[in-house]
Amino acid sequence: MRFFTAFLVSALFAMVLMVSCGDSGDPNPEHSGLAGFTVEFDKSFDIGSEENRTPESREIRDGKIIAKINVTAIGYDKKRLENYNGTVEIRLLYGTNRGIFRTNLENGLLLGHEVEMLNCLDKDRVVVQEVVNLNPEGSSPDYVKTGKLGVSPEFYAENPSIVAIQGTISGGKGSPSSFSKRNLTLRGQTMVVTAVIEGGFYLTQVGATEYASLYLYSHSTPFVEDDSDVVTLPVGTLVESANGSISEFFGYTEMSFPTYTPVYEEKDGKKTIKVDISLIPDPIDVTSLLSNDNEMEKYEASIVTVKDVAVSNFNEHDSAFTEYSQFPLAAKSGGIVLAQTVYTVPSFNPVDEKHDTHRFNFTGILKQHTSARPSTWIIVPRNEKDIECLNCKQ
Repeated sequence: MRFFTAFLVSALFAMVLMVSCGDSGDPNPEHSGLAGFTVEFDKSFDIGSEENRTPESREIRDGKIIAKINVTAIGYDKKRLENYNGTVEIRLLYGTNRGIFRTNLENGLLLGHEVEMLNCLDKDRVVVQEVVNLNPEGSSPDYVKTGKLGVSPEFYAENPSIVAIQGTISGGKGSPSSFSKRNLTLRGQTMVVTAVIEGGFYLTQVGATEYASLYLYSHSTPFVEDDSDVVTLPVGTLVESANGSISEFFGYTEMSFPTYTPVYEEKDGKKTIKVDISLIPDPIDVTSLLSNDNEMEKYEASIVTVKDVAVSNFNEHDSAFTEYSQFPLAAKSGGIVLAQTVYTVPSFNPVDEKHDTHRFNFTGILKQHTSARPSTWIIVPRNEKDIECLNCKQ
């Protein structure tokens, strides 16, 4: 994804450069007419900087960054195409234009057009591209892109954060992140490792409660290195930054193939990884939320707990258990959540427990899988201490 993004930006610039490098004396007919567009922000819009991403002068309306752009149609002679009258689509390279995205240029100009920019993180650009209607006489227009375009200078939006990635959802099944398929770098926030598994680790934004955690899928056991050794990433490690591609796995938001940098500190003249387990947040009680997907979504990848639950009756020969080792926990309120203990607490036997009357407090990482049943939410205990039997004989 990172390569594709770089390629896309390079392609956009290559097409724009053709405008500035055109030969006005070229007699070839393909080198006449529209070559592309210049796209500039109105002087009222502050593009910001690496250090100042949200200038006070920048207008924010309903969570959208408001900017005005000036667009000029350019011929191959690098001059304004004064006889150009055409239709363009106005979009963002990464974010979403919530304003008028299709409009017309007259006499080669579009001045003061307002763009309402949503879902912008890090750096972004406005893209203007010519379209033509292949069905001008019909009731339903059929617009297609011609390949003639222009891009604005970069502008700076807020630094990516876990809350921004998890909390900005697009409304599809499983409430996927609006930044899915985007390569992002988490930085500018305090982040702590809350759990480590064979294929990755969980990261929580310290100080946040809702949408505060994210799974980083490293596809192998995550390691870190300091002046002393190379070790498995310790729980409680503070992470300075992490980069990767945001993806959705059956509704579960992940950062895939991450690279990450822990916070280091000096101890006895050596650079060591900074670990602070006191920053790991307390489990969030979701017992009363089990039937509310929108509320459960807020705590995806977080440490949660369900209280006073029992292993519900289930078919141990069903693929949900035989292939994925998932079994249901039932709350007194009637809510259901799945659990999976085979890898982290193999001593817990759900087949035996479904015939018993034991009740438990179950704690662990909250996962989601939109194809799971009878619930899409799954709790994975981190270790034996995450399962507390309330009425077992001591």
